[in-house]
Amino acid sequence: MTQFLFKILLVCTIINEFYTLNILFYVPTLSHSHISFNTKLAQLLATSGHQVTVLLAQVDDALLIENATDFAVLRKKVGVPRGHLRQVLWSNPGPYEDSSPLNPRIFYKLLKVSGTFVTACQNMAFDHLFLSSLQQQKFDVGLVEQYDSCGFGIFKSIGIENTVWLSATAIYRPQAEALGVHLPYSYVPELFAHFSDKMSFFQKVINILIGQATSFVLDVFVQGFQSRIFGFEQGLGAISQETSSVLINSVPFFDYSMPVSHQFSNIGGITVDKRDKKLDPYWQSIADSAENGFVLVSFGGIARTVDMTESMQRIFYDSFARFSHITFIVKYETSSNSTISVPDNVILTPWIPQLPLMAHKNYKTIITHGGWSSILETTMHSKPMILMPLFADHAKNSKVAESKGVAVLLDKMRLSRRRVVHAIYTILTNPKYTQNCEKFSRMFSDTPIPHEELIEWRIRQAAKPSRKAFAKHLRPKEPDFSYLKLGFLIIPAMILYAKHGFSIWT
Repeated sequence: MTQFLFKILLVCTIINEFYTLNILFYVPTLSHSHISFNTKLAQLLATSGHQVTVLLAQVDDALLIENATDFAVLRKKVGVPRGHLRQVLWSNPGPYEDSSPLNPRIFYKLLKVSGTFVTACQNMAFDHLFLSSLQQQKFDVGLVEQYDSCGFGIFKSIGIENTVWLSATAIYRPQAEALGVHLPYSYVPELFAHFSDKMSFFQKVINILIGQATSFVLDVFVQGFQSRIFGFEQGLGAISQETSSVLINSVPFFDYSMPVSHQFSNIGGITVDKRDKKLDPYWQSIADSAENGFVLVSFGGIARTVDMTESMQRIFYDSFARFSHITFIVKYETSSNSTISVPDNVILTPWIPQLPLMAHKNYKTIITHGGWSSILETTMHSKPMILMPLFADHAKNSKVAESKGVAVLLDKMRLSRRRVVHAIYTILTNPKYTQNCEKFSRMFSDTPIPHEELIEWRIRQAAKPSRKAFAKHLRPKEPDFSYLKLGFLIIPAMILYAKHGFSIWT
C-alpha cells in the first residue's frame, strides 16, 4: 500500500512538472526593444509546450509583432490617437536636447507619457466584454514589464493570481523595492542618471533627486491613478509585491554591484540572435568592399538621425571625413540631404541590417544611443562601441558599458569634432576595447544553466499553488523606508539650492 501511494505521488509530481500552462503577456507597445524582449520569452515558452497569448496594448500603433506563429497575439486598441506617443516622447524637447529628469520640461514629458498609459489602462479596464473574454480563457500565469503596472490590475480583474515581473533592461528601483530590496542611492545609479557607481557627494544628491522624481511619476502618479481605475481594496503597488519573481535582461557581471534577492533571475542576452544571417547581395558587396573596415551609425528605431540639428550632423560628417579609409554606414531616414555635405566615405540608408553586418569580418564598431539591446548585441558580437545616450535608461546603460571597458562615451550636450574624432580613433586603435568585448562575450555564454531552462523553471514556480505560502521567506527583512522618501527629496533639494541656486533646473 505504501509503495502504491509512493508511485501515485511520483506520477503526480511528474505530471505537475510537465503539464502545459496557459500564459498571458501584457505588453503595451512602448518601443521595439521591449516588444522584442517579451516576444522572445513568449517564443521560448511556446516552444517548451505552453499555450501563450501576448496581449498587445497598442499605445504606439506603429509597433507590431510580425511572424508570430507559435503563440497568439491579441492586438487591442486602447484609445490613444495614432502617433500620439511618439510625438510626446520625441518632441519638446527632442532626443538630442537635455534629457535629465531634473529638467522641468523632461519631468513634464514623463508625466504626459505616463498620462498616456493611464488613458490606455482606463480603456482596457472599462472594456468589460473584452476582460470577460480573457477571463474565460483561464490563464495560469501573467507576465508584465516594469514600466506599466496596469498589467497587475488586468491580471487581477480576470482572475490571474500568479504573476512574473519582467525588465527588458537592468532591475528598476520600484521593482526591487516592491520585493523588499532597497538599492542604496550612494552607489547604485538610477536608470536615468549619467553616473557610475563611484559618485561624488553632489552626484549622490542628484541621484537621489532623479530617483525620487522618477519614483513619483511611477508610484504616485501612474499607480495612483491606475489603482483608482480598478478600485481594488489593494493598490497596484501592493498587488505587485505578490509577484513570484523578476526576470531581468541583465547579468551581475555586466552591471554595478547592488543588493539582490532570490526572486531576481538574470537572463541577460536572451534576446540576442546568435544565428548566422546572410546579407543580401547589396549589403554583402558594401561590407566586402570596405577592406579597411566599416562603422555603423544608428540611434535606434525612434530617435531619427535626420532630426539632429544641422550643426550636430556636420560635426559627425566632418569627423567621419577624417577617417577616409573607413566606410561609415549611417541610418538616415530620408533620401534628401541637400543642405549638408556628406563625405564620400559615408553611406546614407533608411534601414541597416544591423545584426548580419555585425557578424561580418570588416565590421569595426557602432555609434549608437545606448539602448540596452544594442549594447548586448554589440558586446556579444565581440565588438566595442561608441555611445551617445539620448534618453531614459540610455544614461545608465552607457556608463555601465564604459565602466566595463567596452565603450567610449560621447556627451550629446558637449559634442565637438575633437571629441568624436578622439572616440573613433580610440576604438579603432586601442585593442583593449575589443579584448574586453571578447571576454564578456564568453562570459555571457558561460552560465550554470541555460537561460531557457531558468525561464521555464521560474514560470512553473509561479504557477505552483504552494508558492505564496513560501514567498514571505524569500523577502529580505529590511525596514520600510517609505516615510523617509519625503526627507530624501527635500533635504538634497535644499542643499543643492544653497550651493547652486536654481542653476540645476535651467
